[in-house]
Amino acid sequence: MSADLSYLIILLTGVVILLENRLKRVVILLGIQGFLLLLPLYQEESGDGFHSIFLAAMVIVFKGILTPIILFWTARRIHSPESTFPKVGYLPTLALLFAGAAACYFFMDIVSAFFGKSHQYGLLYVLLLIYIGVIGFIVRRNWIGVIACFSIFENGTFLLTLLLKSGVPIGSEFGSFLDAVLIIGAGAALRINSEQYKGETSR
Repeated sequence: MSADLSYLIILLTGVVILLENRLKRVVILLGIQGFLLLLPLYQEESGDGFHSIFLAAMVIVFKGILTPIILFWTARRIHSPESTFPKVGYLPTLALLFAGAAACYFFMDIVSAFFGKSHQYGLLYVLLLIYIGVIGFIVRRNWIGVIACFSIFENGTFLLTLLLKSGVPIGSEFGSFLDAVLIIGAGAALRINSEQYKGETSR
C-alpha cells in the first residue's frame, strides 16, 4: 500500500466521523482511525528500531484504546443521547468540507514549494484531516462529537509531524500523546460534574 493511499484512508474515516450522527459509531470509527495511524507510521519510520516501536505502542494505547474507552465510559455515565446532528445541517457542513478541499488543492503548489514534492498528495490529505477537526469544533452539537473532532485534529497534527520530520525526540512525542488524552479526560470529567450538578439543582 502506498503512503499516500494510507493517508487518504485515514482522511475518509475523518469525513465519516464528521458526518456520522450515531455517537457509538463515531467513537468506534475514532478508535479505528487511531489504529490506522500505524500504516503511515510504519511506512515513514520503516518499522525498525526502538523509536518506531515506541511510537507504535503509543498510537495503540492512546489513540486506539484509551481515547475510545474514555468516551464510551463517560457517555454511559452521563446517559448521553445516542444521536447528534450538525448545528448547521449536513449540506452546509459538506459545503465547508468542499471549500476546504478546494482551498487546500489551490495552495498545494505553494505548500510543496516549502516542503518539497515528496508525498505531495499525502500532505494534502493530512491538511484536510486537520481542517475536518476544525470544522467539527464549529458544527458538532454533542460534546462527544466535539472531542472526537479534537482527536481528529490531533491525529492530523501527528501525521503532519510524521511527514515533515521523522525522528522527533521521544519525550516530545510522549508529551503530545499524553496531553491529548489528559484534555479528553478533563473534558469528560467536567461534563460528568456539570451533569451531576444539574441533577442536584433539579431536585
